[in-house]
Amino acid sequence: MSLTVEWFFGRGLSIGCGLARAVPMEWHALPRDDQIARIKAAVLSEMSADHINTNDIRYFLDLLADHTVAPWRHQFHTTNWDYLLQREILSLGHAVQPPWCAGTHVYHLNGTVEDLQDNSRRSKFVLESDPPDARVSTTEGDTAYNKFIWSQTFVVVGMSFECEVDKYLLRALQHVEDDLPIGQSHWIVVNPNADALSTACERLKTALLGATIIGNASTFGSWLSSQVPELQSRGAIAF
Repeated sequence: MSLTVEWFFGRGLSIGCGLARAVPMEWHALPRDDQIARIKAAVLSEMSADHINTNDIRYFLDLLADHTVAPWRHQFHTTNWDYLLQREILSLGHAVQPPWCAGTHVYHLNGTVEDLQDNSRRSKFVLESDPPDARVSTTEGDTAYNKFIWSQTFVVVGMSFECEVDKYLLRALQHVEDDLPIGQSHWIVVNPNADALSTACERLKTALLGATIIGNASTFGSWLSSQVPELQSRGAIAF
């Protein structure tokens, strides 16, 4: 069994930090490139607003640093456009990769507002209204996919796989479930919204028939405060 915990973060993580911006309905009538430009500007602006509170993320990273059981490690993926998690990881100032971390890069599966000198290898920006084929092959996306199909322990936070591009991700996993470790994987789904939690669990069960799915109707912060019991049961975390 792979001893890596693959973390999938959806909008629930951003909302918990106070970044709850939704795409205004009137923007949907704009050309796609105009929508993306407005979204990037809005998210970047809100990321630096005074009301943004990333204490949950910092507590999360401290928990992993202090309580991960060697040789378990953690890898991070998100469908969010913001880079709040990446910013907090970088703020830790590690000169070398810490032993609890499989990689300090956060894989942005739907693109990111982060503007680096070279974004050519990053995932393309995907809108929630986009069709499945909008998620094209990129170095970042392919690398992330090739990591988690070999893993067996997953945590999904604030994500329900509702939009078409996220459903497409599940179909891509379904294609390899009979041949690779992900087919017998163990998923922990954390979401305070009962409907979204049920939807995510059902979609995972449908896509991965051999997987074990555990739902937890909590906010991310509350689940962390409860000392992530499902990961303790897996042996990845100990207090």
